[in-house]
Amino acid sequence: MTNAKFTSIDSWAIWDVPNADLTNMTPDEREKAFGDNYQPNHFPTNKLTGDIDGRLKNTKYVIIGMNQGNSAIDQDKDKLFLNFHGNKGSMDYRLAAALYNTELWGSFMTDVSHVIESSSKDVDITQDDVINLENHLDNLGISKDATLVALGGNVNKVLTSYAKRPVKTMYHYSRSNNGNWTADKVHEQVMNILEK
Repeated sequence: MTNAKFTSIDSWAIWDVPNADLTNMTPDEREKAFGDNYQPNHFPTNKLTGDIDGRLKNTKYVIIGMNQGNSAIDQDKDKLFLNFHGNKGSMDYRLAAALYNTELWGSFMTDVSHVIESSSKDVDITQDDVINLENHLDNLGISKDATLVALGGNVNKVLTSYAKRPVKTMYHYSRSNNGNWTADKVHEQVMNILEK
């Protein structure tokens, strides 16, 4: 793996899986299980197997967040892929539970902006950010046909306006999105994204 091609906002939709039978759990129960099992500031590198370049080339979905929150300031800069795998208060485990056992699990993930800021209203995403994002995906070898999955309405709006790749959307997992996020609703969104 060539570390130089990845940035601090890059990651993968892979988390440690709870040691429990998730098969018959409701989405809410699965979310609780992932929350109980969550390891903060930890990316399970041992689960990122196979040829990374081949994985990038064959990726069908790229999950796109807005930007890293303030907790990224304290993350170990020498460790790859900690974005979307931060402290438990970031609620990343909700995303893990929503994507588990779907085709989105294992997808490449990144943010559209490099700004570190927890308040989304203080982050201004521009057309240039989207152009830089897509150039980065091109440089990684990700297909121009890969679907960008926007996390939240702000990201969806800017990607729909400027991205050349197809765009789908789902609710953001942040604690500030408790008005929209429920495990059932998001599970339904994930299933709709995967319908062709």
